[in-house]
Amino acid sequence: MERHSPLTMEQILNRLANVIGYKQTGTFYIATDHNTSCRFAVNNGKLTHCTHRRDQGQAALLSLLETGGGSCSFSENQSIPFRADAAIEHQASLTLLGITPLVPLKPVVNALPVRIPPEKSKPAPVSTVNNRFYRGGG
Repeated sequence: MERHSPLTMEQILNRLANVIGYKQTGTFYIATDHNTSCRFAVNNGKLTHCTHRRDQGQAALLSLLETGGGSCSFSENQSIPFRADAAIEHQASLTLLGITPLVPLKPVVNALPVRIPPEKSKPAPVSTVNNRFYRGGG
């Protein structure tokens, strides 16, 4: 069985920032290298709840930061019930975790077409031989 190499906490939080930036909804899971687990509820790109070990809410965020890394996954549109004391304030959580949501680049729409100037036409080579062809006789 192949074992996945663990990620640093910075890499895990960058993946969480990506989920937030794309305004996804679901559950973000972290399995830490200290053999603990963490869950975040994400609703349209907003962090709403967090649990880590037996900690809930902001206490869970603080205890998560004490870990060195691990692995993570995101289950889109999966809603797992959280206790009321696991609720967190989105912006305060981003600040505490040091996350800046990665905003996806928007495709350029209605861009003006690039105008390519027409090539200067070269005159046809002048033939010095005068070939005349006639039908029906010569």
